[in-house]
Amino acid sequence: MTLRIVLKYAVPALLGAGLLAQAAPAQAQATKLKFSTMESPNDPFVACFTMPLLNELKAASGGRIDFETYMGGTAFAHPLKQYEQVARGVMDISQGVLSYTPGQFALTEVVTMPFLVDDARAASVAVNKLAPKHLADEFKDIHLMAVLVTPPLYVHMRGDARSLDDLKGKRVRATGIGATNLLKGLGVTPVAMPAPAVYENLQKGVVDGALAEFTALQAFRIGEVTKTHLLANASSALLFIGMNKDRLAALPKDIQDAVRTKFSGPAVGERAAMCWQKLGQQVADKLKAEGHTFVAFTPADRAKVAPVAKSVTDEYIAGLEAKGKKARDFYDALQKEMSLVGKPAGN
Repeated sequence: MTLRIVLKYAVPALLGAGLLAQAAPAQAQATKLKFSTMESPNDPFVACFTMPLLNELKAASGGRIDFETYMGGTAFAHPLKQYEQVARGVMDISQGVLSYTPGQFALTEVVTMPFLVDDARAASVAVNKLAPKHLADEFKDIHLMAVLVTPPLYVHMRGDARSLDDLKGKRVRATGIGATNLLKGLGVTPVAMPAPAVYENLQKGVVDGALAEFTALQAFRIGEVTKTHLLANASSALLFIGMNKDRLAALPKDIQDAVRTKFSGPAVGERAAMCWQKLGQQVADKLKAEGHTFVAFTPADRAKVAPVAKSVTDEYIAGLEAKGKKARDFYDALQKEMSLVGKPAGN
């Protein structure tokens, strides 16, 4: 074989191998999606719900996407900026609290009306089933993966509290329209603040108590500075998890389809609620073992407070109706859907 023949076949082969070697790393490199939340990486809810969901999305992509996470303690973890960050594209996916910005999600906050939610799982399934019809305008800036409804917010006090009457004149941290207006109607001063600020304000006596679901007592150390827990389900808090629309549209179509189906909707909301319920029971059991006082909210207590709760609900819905929002339709549909949600398998 002559040198000319060798070069004729060998040079193109070597050049091709070199180009493939250069292209392989680029093809293997995953698209990085930025994710933010106010919770810390060690938060039990993050470990139960958030990170497994993101890891499953990564796996579903075949490794074509990966995540950079910005959590509690980082510059992008501000409790009030999660929705804004994902809407503007500062973050690609965010998980945040809707109840911290009263009025911005006014129709969605119908879910926070007093004593409406007894079962967070049923409420989460219902609100996410109804969201495309009733809430699309409030989430038009993002792709809404799910509204996350917490278990009931109970009253956690530094001192004793045997009934809601004992809260009169007290300052209690509240979140959400429903809880805030209920406390006002009961002669309590509601104080708005994000969960990470509650521990310090309770410790210093700035507030006498706080409304929170049980997992927050561990995640934000509220259980260290409270000793009495009044089990009055005054309201629920609302979170969201969502994705930037442009970022979603730029992903390969099969990944877009996965985000819109498997990783969005009622099943995602249900999954979050079941994490909260499981983790919350563990926290409650631990506090009981440590000697904390748990006070039942009796049917008589509820009947006594019912007129105030109804007034809060009716006034809020009427106010939204006056602004052209179909709040009564949403409230009624929500109640109906919650009643239709069955128990999970094995219960």
